[in-house]
Amino acid sequence: MSKTRLERLVESGLCGCEDSRKHVGKLRRYVEELDEESIKRQSYVLKALADPTRIKILHLLKNRAMCTCEIMVALNLTEPNASHHLNLLERNQIVKSQRRGKWIFYKLQRSTVREAVGYVTR
Repeated sequence: MSKTRLERLVESGLCGCEDSRKHVGKLRRYVEELDEESIKRQSYVLKALADPTRIKILHLLKNRAMCTCEIMVALNLTEPNASHHLNLLERNQIVKSQRRGKWIFYKLQRSTVREAVGYVTR
């Protein structure tokens, strides 16, 4: 009978465990302990961040809140396109909007961005 890749890894001593069956159990328990709702939320945030235009918007908002029209001009976007990107970022709590008269200003929620990066580094 041929050995599995995991068995060969364990035998090599590179993964720091001695029994491949126990190691499989630990790996599966780790996955079972993950909160599926949290994983889904993290996935949405990371998908929202995985777009060049949205990353550019975040760079614009790093220094100060900006009106939709400023973002449109800076990135050469149409109003519907800018609104789509900003709404997606807001739905995922990456930016926060604030109405000032008839203008809507967007502000970066730094804690959400830090958490999004932390999702993959924890």
